[in-house]
Amino acid sequence: MLESEHGTKHDASYGVAQQELKTGTLMTDPSATVEQPHEVLPHVDHGMSIGIAAAISIVSIVVVTGSTYAVVKGTLSSGMTRLLAVVSLLSLVAMAYGLIELALAVVATTTERRRKAREVTERRKGNRARKPTPP
Repeated sequence: MLESEHGTKHDASYGVAQQELKTGTLMTDPSATVEQPHEVLPHVDHGMSIGIAAAISIVSIVVVTGSTYAVVKGTLSSGMTRLLAVVSLLSLVAMAYGLIELALAVVATTTERRRKAREVTERRKGNRARKPTPP
């Protein structure tokens, strides 16, 4: 298969240049390595989008407000009041869920933007290359 005269099959497959030291042993020269292709990461689901989470939150807030107003007003029958109270509680839970998902979507979006910006700056060469942060 792929075997180099000196080194491993791994070294031969990446075209790593060999350098002989004065001691007679061989060592791979890191400056002579072929640039590795960028790793393609699998798609990671970041959850709900900001728009969907905001829509769930807004609709839930409207339903909670309307049903709570009708319950507090008290002009409806007792059966309808109970039904609206249950709808209000369920909408309150949906509102909390929507707000939590909205916060998580904002965090995921910010993280994704930072990751993409970091990938771009790491690819830059020369004067535009990313400078190491001082200790």
